[in-house]
Amino acid sequence: MAKRPDTAVVAAAIALLTGTAGGYAINELARPGHIAELEQEIARLKEAAQQPLPVDAPSDEEASAAIARSGRSIRISECKPHPSVPGVTCTGIITTISGSFAGSTQPGVLSFARIDGTWAQIQ
Repeated sequence: MAKRPDTAVVAAAIALLTGTAGGYAINELARPGHIAELEQEIARLKEAAQQPLPVDAPSDEEASAAIARSGRSIRISECKPHPSVPGVTCTGIITTISGSFAGSTQPGVLSFARIDGTWAQIQ
């Protein structure tokens, strides 16, 4: 005479199969939402990577103070990070404020670095 499977074993097997199938179904339902969140995060990071980083640059007054000993001032139009040393390279209009050429203006490029909290001209 063959023995019948124990009811507890059958119930455990059914519970295991149901739990596995249910877990799979829930995971498949949650996955699209998670994928959408990841896609949004990737898009946000790509956008942030394309934004230029703010450049720490001197104001016109700070740059002019840095070059004042040479008898010049500058009105800055743009500053970019210096390619080889810490600091920035700025383009603008340089005005001679003393000497025989006082009042003359010319476009120019000067490099500046912040040293001990004060902007200084660098070569």
